[in-house]
Amino acid sequence: MNTEQIRHQQATGFPRLRFAAELEQSYRQARASLTRQRARPVSVVGLILFLIYAAMDLLTLPAELARVTVFIRLAITCPVIAMVVCLAFRPTPSDRTFERLYTLAYFLGGLSVVAIIGVARQLAVPLPYEGMILVLMFGYFAMGLPFVSASVVSLALVFSYFLAELGSGMPAPVVMGNLFFLMTANAIGMVGAWTSEYRHRAHFLDRQLLDLMHQAARDESRRKTELITAASHDLRQPLNVIDITLESLSPGNGETGQQPVTARLKDMIRHLRRLLGTVFDSARLNEGMVHPDIQPTLLAPIFRDMRDLITDSLGNREVELLIDHDSGNLQVLADPNLLLRVLQNLVFNAVDHSGGSTIRLCADLVGQQVCIRVSDNGAGLPSALRETLFSAYVRGPVQAGCPGLGLGLTIVREFTALMQGTCGVDTEIGRGSAFWLLLPAAATASPEPGQGLRIPSGCEHQAG
Repeated sequence: MNTEQIRHQQATGFPRLRFAAELEQSYRQARASLTRQRARPVSVVGLILFLIYAAMDLLTLPAELARVTVFIRLAITCPVIAMVVCLAFRPTPSDRTFERLYTLAYFLGGLSVVAIIGVARQLAVPLPYEGMILVLMFGYFAMGLPFVSASVVSLALVFSYFLAELGSGMPAPVVMGNLFFLMTANAIGMVGAWTSEYRHRAHFLDRQLLDLMHQAARDESRRKTELITAASHDLRQPLNVIDITLESLSPGNGETGQQPVTARLKDMIRHLRRLLGTVFDSARLNEGMVHPDIQPTLLAPIFRDMRDLITDSLGNREVELLIDHDSGNLQVLADPNLLLRVLQNLVFNAVDHSGGSTIRLCADLVGQQVCIRVSDNGAGLPSALRETLFSAYVRGPVQAGCPGLGLGLTIVREFTALMQGTCGVDTEIGRGSAFWLLLPAAATASPEPGQGLRIPSGCEHQAG
């Protein structure tokens, strides 16, 4: 079964209530499984009704007739229905076999009603034929039997009733009148059963098509995941080789003019590595591959890693990173790897775009949260940009030689949200920018009375 087969079946229709061979087998199996589920409440209700009918027979019918009708209900009909109840809740027989037994139970239940009416006629007790109409409607609508099965069995029951009435000696005009009303009820049931099955078949095709589309989406997602994983390794590997090769070039042995070229190449490789990291982070987010491991995280190791990373990556840029190591004693509930990636994006965002000479990294306790700030003394940002700065592909003022994708701050926002935190920026033209994160504190001191949730206006710093 594939998408083309299902769409072709939808286009051609199925007024005869039959699909192409492969689809038909799948549909019948699904229908049989649904019939078994539906039989559980229906058969329980049917058993209760026949027990009630038996009690009503004892109360309303003559004793001679009641003995026969109660015997038929309790010795034949109720055991058959009880068997259906038992099989409906068991794994065996198979769904297809159960569906056939279920249809047979309907037929036997209808014959018991025919037998009761026939006995009543023999004893000259007026018993209406409306019981047969109830049996027909029960088979068509309550039991939900397939159109063909319900129609064939119902017609057989009507014919059995006709023979029983003729055998009892009832006048032919009366029999024909009763037969007319029964056939009318049966026709209504057949129309209803055909409509119900047609809609069920249409729903089956829609559901199968949706399942195939979901499977295709899962397969595509898996292929993208494999591509991202492979590309992340394969694209970084040549950069590492080039970087190692450049490192092996001793500055003392280089030719005149070689050192500036080597420095520029190293700087471009570092920048390209960061761009690749941004692309892969964005792809992992889009594919749902990022699953944070939230745990109590001390900020001191994160700050040390940032110091080492920025020292290796700044190259010849005249930018100083100042880190408040005292605030590294604070703990947050976060994923250490994601938090390091967030701070890396914020610091390099300040390096590339702020135009400042100093970047400060600090943290402060704010109620039950920790505020981590990355601030700079650069040019600041226009107020109009503040609302969209964390959106994808939005870039602030760009320094010369700093190409980018506009995804770094989007990744900051997404990673922070995954860690149950929030982020934002305070900025003013000519006075720099301060990007902040609010994360749950893993261990906090009790806030002073009257202290509310606030974003600290500054931190004390020491050189990192």
